[in-house]
Amino acid sequence: MSQAKALWGFPIDEQLHADAQATADKIRSDSGSSTRRLSEEAAHVVIRLTEHGLQSYYHRPTEIVPLTPGLKRSADTGIRAIMGAIQMVIKQFFSKRNEAELRELSLYLEQMLWLHPERQEPHLVFSVHGELHDRALRLIAQVRTDEHPGNYIDDVIDALCEIVDLSIVNYYHQPTGRVAMGRVSKKTADLGINTAEKGIRKLIDKLLRELQHNQLVELSYHLESLIHASESR
Repeated sequence: MSQAKALWGFPIDEQLHADAQATADKIRSDSGSSTRRLSEEAAHVVIRLTEHGLQSYYHRPTEIVPLTPGLKRSADTGIRAIMGAIQMVIKQFFSKRNEAELRELSLYLEQMLWLHPERQEPHLVFSVHGELHDRALRLIAQVRTDEHPGNYIDDVIDALCEIVDLSIVNYYHQPTGRVAMGRVSKKTADLGINTAEKGIRKLIDKLLRELQHNQLVELSYHLESLIHASESR
């Protein structure tokens, strides 16, 4: 009997889903395209996926709960720095991949492409362990019923930072662990990702502590939309 698997992930548009699948297919088909060209296409797709993630993880939440002008400028500056670091890592990473490594990475990407079973809406997802899934749902329920954020805000921040940690594992450590990287290249990439991770965690802590109860309630519905369940594949 199949079992439900807890997933976390954001929606992507149908064109990006199609392009990501087509790029993965092209990499595996030995289509005659140069490795350099395929690497560039793969990097472009991954950067677009990252931008969709930014929409779900930052822009959409700040649309739901508008920030003060000063805080918005500060947060936007931080996000631009984070995205710049991530895009640099992506481009450098893919520029050094050979055919076999690109095929391995294409298989990994395909595992993350997922269609919502009811809405048939494409997503990019990864698995989360059951305890975190259940804790996230409990915290969402508490946010909606407890009018005193001080009772749970630390737990909410901890849970979201754990999601950030899992995101780094699934978006960075897992794929880079499937290929050979020189010591200097790995050190440089790790530094860029660690900088981005610290910036994201700092933003989460700063932004959430600024929110009122009603704003946290509004945000909870968006966060709930990123939690999914699927039959084990």
